[in-house]
Amino acid sequence: MAINDFALACAIDGSPAYFTYHGETMLVIQSAQDAKAGVNSFAYIESFMDALVSHEAIHVAIKKREGDRTSESLDDIEVIVEHNGQRFQVTLNNMLFANDQSGLVLP
Repeated sequence: MAINDFALACAIDGSPAYFTYHGETMLVIQSAQDAKAGVNSFAYIESFMDALVSHEAIHVAIKKREGDRTSESLDDIEVIVEHNGQRFQVTLNNMLFANDQSGLVLP
């Protein structure tokens, strides 16, 4: 397994809430704006947690084998998918369009 720990943190800049990793630790980053306002940045994310963990684990595994540049380039790849009869151009890591728990969107 590539992810074996979790850490919670708060952004100190204007970035929105996001997930990332450091080593084998998955980082859950709350936005500074939401933290100051007492708002939950992740109110609707529970159904995506398996996919998010899998996605970050894929990054960790690729980084170990191929290096950081290749691992991070995974998020830059865009695909066109059909969803409810409409076509969308999205990145591979758009959890809303993922069909399985890998966290990857495949055409």
